[in-house]
Amino acid sequence: MAIIRILLIIVLVYYLIRFIDKYIVPAIFGSPKKKKAPPGKKEREFRKSTRQGEVTITDFKKRDKGIDSRESDYIDFEEIDDK
Repeated sequence: MAIIRILLIIVLVYYLIRFIDKYIVPAIFGSPKKKKAPPGKKEREFRKSTRQGEVTITDFKKRDKGIDSRESDYIDFEEIDDK
């Protein structure tokens, strides 16, 4: 019986903390969490700002160029017979 009582208390405390975090904290301190834009909003704004057929590059991340074949060493592996 004690285990059920402990589990019930844990569940009640969990929901109490969620309630306080969702309703009480924003009412006292303002809204600390940013409201997210609806899905696809940025894409719709981007499509409105560009004309059809216009090419736009949006990925400016630095890309790894890899190893240049002129700078690497060639290794020739030979098979060894275990006879």
